Amino acid sequence: MNIAKKTEIAVVGAGPAGSTLAAALARMGHGVSLFEKDRFPRNKVCGEFLSPEVIHCIEELGCLQKFLALAPSEMTRTRMTTARGQELNLPLPATGYGLSRRKLDAFLFNHAKSLGVRAHDGVDVRSVEDLGGGKKVLTLRPSGSTGQSKIRASVVIIAHGRRSRLDRKLHRPFFQSRSPYVAFKRHFSVRVDREDNDLPPLVGLVELHTFRGGYCGVSYAEDEIVNVCTIFDQDLIALEQIDAERVWSFLSQGTSPLARRLSTLQARDDDSLAIAQIPLTLKERSSQNILYVGDAAGMIAPLAGDGQAMAMESALMLADLLHQELPTIPYQRWNDLWQRKYANRLR
Repeated sequence: MNIAKKTEIAVVGAGPAGSTLAAALARMGHGVSLFEKDRFPRNKVCGEFLSPEVIHCIEELGCLQKFLALAPSEMTRTRMTTARGQELNLPLPATGYGLSRRKLDAFLFNHAKSLGVRAHDGVDVRSVEDLGGGKKVLTLRPSGSTGQSKIRASVVIIAHGRRSRLDRKLHRPFFQSRSPYVAFKRHFSVRVDREDNDLPPLVGLVELHTFRGGYCGVSYAEDEIVNVCTIFDQDLIALEQIDAERVWSFLSQGTSPLARRLSTLQARDDDSLAIAQIPLTLKERSSQNILYVGDAAGMIAPLAGDGQAMAMESALMLADLLHQELPTIPYQRWNDLWQRKYANRLR
């Protein structure tokens, strides 16, 4: 792969935060290299709900019309239920969107590349070493290869999401704590032969179904895809012996609002995905002369439905700050800015 030997700014992770940050910095005239260990397009455990704030972020990146051309589903209402059948129906304050991570992440990655970002997918950042004097070196390994290469950077920003092996190598404190939460996700389609006239149509709706030990989100993404994403406490998983395949039959049991909704859906060809150790804990925004952004800096509880918007919004904030402060790297100012914006929301 044609990877440069040095770069002004290296961004690790090309999810919504990393690609947004790289694209924004490139628009400001900075040299950016972006690295993602997976190959695009890729699936991801995620509610795939984009809250209304996302539109402002995409407008700022200059790609709103291209985003809308992806035909994301539009949502204007939310429906919350309990296992006992209680319901709350509310309008959203503005239009939210549904778009699969396969489409969204590849779209943002390619947009960053079109702006001049040296963007590489299938390249794992194995380590970050501080050389002193404001210089760092990243060790890279392309997927499917045993060989490694290195790139020097003046600024390193970690945007690899909620948890990564790199966090262990960087000795981040949160990595030492165990989390009891496990998430599962699968794509479904609406069954035309299994209508339930007592259920509201799913079009335009984002649903949150709660039950003892977890909750589940159901909403449309693009192309008639219905995304179902659920989080369980490990105690419930152990009690019911739940795994990535059995989870859907477990949630379909009984006559709860969630079970009734799932009875109107059928699984698509996508495999079920699962992740464990979801860290809903405070994290540092900088350490060892490295900056963190998006879920790597702090993950909002998925129930809030604002995680992807917060990742992109925080990336734009950091891009503006870096553009103002470089060549000084604003470690403390970034921490203060992030705290003012998000600490109460996470708490």
